[in-house]
Amino acid sequence: MINDQLDNLYARIRAEEREAREARLREAYARAPKIQKLDEERARLFIDLGRRKISSEESKQRLADIFAEERSLLASIGLSQDALELHVRCKRCGDTGYIGVGNKPCSCRLLHRESLRGADGVNARETFANFSTGLFPSPEQKKRTINAKLICEQFAASLPNPERPSILLFGMPGLGKSYLGNAIAYDALSRGIDAERVTAYAFIQTVLQDIREQTQKAVRYQIVPLLVLDDLGSEPVIPNVSFEWLFAVINERTLAGLATVCSTNLTLSQLQTRYDDRFMSRLCDKNTTQVLHLTGENLRTVK
Repeated sequence: MINDQLDNLYARIRAEEREAREARLREAYARAPKIQKLDEERARLFIDLGRRKISSEESKQRLADIFAEERSLLASIGLSQDALELHVRCKRCGDTGYIGVGNKPCSCRLLHRESLRGADGVNARETFANFSTGLFPSPEQKKRTINAKLICEQFAASLPNPERPSILLFGMPGLGKSYLGNAIAYDALSRGIDAERVTAYAFIQTVLQDIREQTQKAVRYQIVPLLVLDDLGSEPVIPNVSFEWLFAVINERTLAGLATVCSTNLTLSQLQTRYDDRFMSRLCDKNTTQVLHLTGENLRTVK
């Protein structure tokens, strides 16, 4: 569904840019008729070159003269030198949404996808660039959060292969854990690295849907280059489902060295009580995970 929406979006973008170019051409021809004559001469020149009526060197010189005169005319009527060219909004993919021979999704397509997902997607508000240092009620909380931000920025910059593939952010609600997780995901998407952000509750709902409908949507959480698993511990406790699937995704990603960011409002001891030693050994392994403890006042309630 979203892929169809994205394909339609890019088709619309390309159509709009073609229409915009035609409008610029009409304006240029009306204000400087010589530009149209130069355009026609350039077309005849290519035909003559193909029929070998003119040498390659002669055609190069004449083309250079045409472009020079065209630029001069455009400047005289206040249009930019690229006014007659077809513009693209993304130079990486040329407004196709894909790059390379393997049709890898461009960063712009990944970001458009998240925008279409709305509240379920990675948002463009909670980013490293928008991080504000004026919200903190105490210097200690400000320093601790800024240090966590710097670690998360370094982690994001090292994607898709950070030295330690996982981060665990824990602390009371309203300290910026979800913000930092979103910022990491947004940074990854902006560089063309696919990422998925999902709450633990929504993750389990996807698993239950897979079980009911015999689908495999939850498999994406095991293989996406970056997974941001938010609000760990908020998921419903469903026997033979919740713990088993959470452990499976964390375990498989750890073994594969895939980047994973988890956040939770629970303490480490509460996590230990809720899950078990096997789960915690994966979640907090110092060889694979950076554990960041955020403390302070709830920023959502600070005036």
